[in-house]
Amino acid sequence: MAEANTVVQLHGKTLEQATNKKVLEERWTKGVLEPGFVFIPSVLLRAQKRLHIDSVELAVLLHLIDHWWDNDDMPFPSKKRLGDRIGVSDKTVQRAIKKLEGEKLIRRVKRLNKSGGQTSNTYDLTPLIEKLKPIAKELVEAREEAKVTRRSPEKPGHAIRRAAKKKAASV
Repeated sequence: MAEANTVVQLHGKTLEQATNKKVLEERWTKGVLEPGFVFIPSVLLRAQKRLHIDSVELAVLLHLIDHWWDNDDMPFPSKKRLGDRIGVSDKTVQRAIKKLEGEKLIRRVKRLNKSGGQTSNTYDLTPLIEKLKPIAKELVEAREEAKVTRRSPEKPGHAIRRAAKKKAASV
């Protein structure tokens, strides 16, 4: 896996280029981004089946991520808020959270208000990140292997591509 200070390529763009606000505004428009936006690693979407989560559980995860505003403070939306946003009952959200915990993707942490009563839980997303790291590494390795295969001399059309490159270089 790439270190934090390593430049990562995203479909031909660096992470900095792909997340540049101006670039995002060109794609989505300023008006659409005005209420805010969240960065979701593609590996989360691509690994949905491997993580053993259905569409409701994925939606709950995405909404938890949308509530994760500060790196040091894990999200703590209520089940009611999540249900209202997704369009499902509190009980459906509760079942989804239980499944996400069972798959070791989140960790629920009880939270108490000032008077000692329980309030909405905090949801630790660190287990999700740890589960995604090896999957991300596999995806990067597969992409690199595919790149090598595409350039392989054994691949049909290699002679044609080589001739085209020589012709372009001589021009």
